[in-house]
Order: sequence, then C-alpha cells, then structure tokens
Amino acid sequence: MPAANSIPTQLKRRQPQQRRRGPPGANMMPQDEPWRLSAYGRYHCLENHLGDEDIRVLEEIEQQILPLVQGFFREGDGEESLERSNTTTKTTTSTTSTIMDGIYRSELQLMTAVPGSGNQSWHKDNRARGLSIIIPLVDFTPENGGTQLLMGSHNNNWPLFANGGARVIRAPTGSVVAYDSRTVHRGLGNETSEGRPALIFCYDRVETPPPGCGTLGSVGTSYQGRLVDILTGARNVLSPKSRDASVALRSLLYFLTYPAAPAM
Repeated sequence: MPAANSIPTQLKRRQPQQRRRGPPGANMMPQDEPWRLSAYGRYHCLENHLGDEDIRVLEEIEQQILPLVQGFFREGDGEESLERSNTTTKTTTSTTSTIMDGIYRSELQLMTAVPGSGNQSWHKDNRARGLSIIIPLVDFTPENGGTQLLMGSHNNNWPLFANGGARVIRAPTGSVVAYDSRTVHRGLGNETSEGRPALIFCYDRVETPPPGCGTLGSVGTSYQGRLVDILTGARNVLSPKSRDASVALRSLLYFLTYPAAPAM
C-alpha cells in the first residue's frame, strides 16, 4: 500500500498560518497537503490523496466489513426515522462508493497518531445516525491514544453516561471497532515511542451527510464531552473481552445480531 510508505512517524514543525474558521481542531494543514492535522501530532491522509493502488487495497478490506454496515442500516431506529422526516436540506451527493440504496461511504482515510501527539477535541462524526469504523493497524491501548467514547451519547442516554462515562477502546491489530456516528468521541494523545496508525471508514445516508452541524454545534459538543469526562472520570478501559463491553457496544450500536464479516 503506497500511502503507508509516506506515513508520518514523528511530529512535524508547524508552519505559521492564519486561523481557519471551524470547530476546535480545525486549524489543519492546507487542503493540498497529503497529510492533514486534526490535533497536534494526529495526521490524516484522506481519500482524495490516496492513489489508485491504495484505494484498491482499502476497498478489498471494505468488502470484509460490508455485512456489518448493511446490517446496521437495515436495522435503523425510531430516532433515525424522525430525523429523516425532519430533514429539509437536499443533497446532490454523487459517488461511486454507494453501499446500498441511499447509503454511501462518506469517508475513507489512513491516519496515525505519532509519539507525543495531543488529544483531539471531543466531537461527533455526524449529527444524524451513521456508522463509523476504525481498523487498528497496531494494537489500540490507552497509552498509545486509543479512541475514547462517551457511552450512550449517540442518543443522550444520560444514565449510561453516568454509569459508563468515557471509555478508551483497547483493541488488537486488525480488529473492527464500530460505533454510531452520533457518539461523542476523541482520539487520545500517544504517550508511547511508536506511531498508532489506523484505517477509518465512515458510512452515512445520502440525505444526511456529515457533519450535520455548524461551528456552534461542534463547540457545544466539545465542551459537553469535556464536562462529562471530568464528571465521570476519564480513561476507563473498554476491552472487547470484558463482560460489560458487549452490552455497552450493543447499546451503542442498536443492533443484536448481524452476519459475521469474513475473517480478515
């Protein structure tokens, strides 16, 4: 995979630049840079900067997770129906990455958090229901900046907030980490001496493309995340092997049983 050969391995010196408008963390590299910043030391190579060979490899991987994606959107939920009925904004999104009727791949990227990187701002990938998937290319741990989720935040489940709080995902290389795009989350800083690369796939409905909110909404989400994190205690580890992890993830994703994806 050619893009992996250029992946950053250490912090780059920031060049002076004018502050961009947008949510916290939006002061990123110029759009024409192949690796953009979402936070200090967190680099993202988006689909438009990936080569044909990169796309081919990533779409082969995508075939393994499509049963999960399709099952998630087939299930739906009551809130999603309400959101769709209240949607007045029309979109003319045109893409070859249509997964099923009305569903498309809204994001495909390779990212890494280099040693010494900082925390992202708390954020949602979309205000409307969608599916975000992370595939770790090294083991995710609290020390190397695994993704931190506010459990129950996808549907403002405050009891779950209080009981679960902010959880850090611990996941082995090649596993599939999936969560509702409305979930408030962030990537943590990398405190180790090695980078933490990962693949990211996001899927949304054509009529509700991300992010679904403006600057004020993004700022509000960021402060909401900080507050809940402080109140409940951060860096509780969510391990796929733990008994309560499966319960929390089922609540988070709204599904019970989907066809298992083939082994990767």
